[in-house]
Amino acid sequence: MLSISSYIENEFVMAILTSLLVLVGCAQIMMLFSQKRQNQLALLQEYRTRWTEYRKHWAVLAFLGRAEGEFYQVANRALQIELTKAVNKTTRYGPTIWALESVSYICNTLSDICIKILQGQLSIQDVYPLFGTDLLRHSRPLRVLLDVYFDTYYSASEGEDLKNLTKHNQVRNELQTWLMYHDGVRRRCLILIDLLWAEAARLEDLSPNDILSGAIAKQDSGKKSRARLVREIRKINILPSPFKIIKFIIHLKKSEFRKFRLPLGVDKTKLKAKEEEWDSMLLHRYKK
Repeated sequence: MLSISSYIENEFVMAILTSLLVLVGCAQIMMLFSQKRQNQLALLQEYRTRWTEYRKHWAVLAFLGRAEGEFYQVANRALQIELTKAVNKTTRYGPTIWALESVSYICNTLSDICIKILQGQLSIQDVYPLFGTDLLRHSRPLRVLLDVYFDTYYSASEGEDLKNLTKHNQVRNELQTWLMYHDGVRRRCLILIDLLWAEAARLEDLSPNDILSGAIAKQDSGKKSRARLVREIRKINILPSPFKIIKFIIHLKKSEFRKFRLPLGVDKTKLKAKEEEWDSMLLHRYKK
């Protein structure tokens, strides 16, 4: 009887110790998740601070990426005048340091954020509030700098011999050349814009016309964007999981037109109703 009693007591003690070990393990796992989240928040705050500090550099890129004298800008009027004077002082005998400095600060930051997202250190949903539509509403001039084939209307050499570029286009051409020589940075900036645009389309943060224009453009560019994303994931991650690749592909499709009646992407019918609602609000606003 004593041996049976001792055996029962030992089993009971072992069960208690096992339970305690499980609780300690669970607590450690929770602490790891909490620490990871704290690291993410610290990283996000660092990027938020950096983006605020680089506001003028962002204005420079929007200024140079847009057509000369275009009205819609990030820079205020005083800064636009300052930038116009700086452009007019540009010569062909040396690099335009102030412009190259801006493209370096902004694009290296965007590239760095993209790497963190593709590695899984940050999520798109966490990064999106850092930029919101502030970046996306000016993504067109940024794409002009990142992709010389994006839009012939904005092309630096459109209708001009490279030796006879206007000074504005000359500086823009210089930035495009810098980005081509930093191809990894250029690619990752394009990927980040695509990811953020898909999130904005999902949240309906952009105007219906912008979402529609983006979806139409992605009928041609969508496949190329997804292929570029997959290649970059494989470059950045030594052994990327298929789940991660599929997750990002699905996310990009949120900014494309729906296919095969799947509940994923831009619904043309819903978007048309949203556009009518948008037009009604605008008409009501301007009738006052």
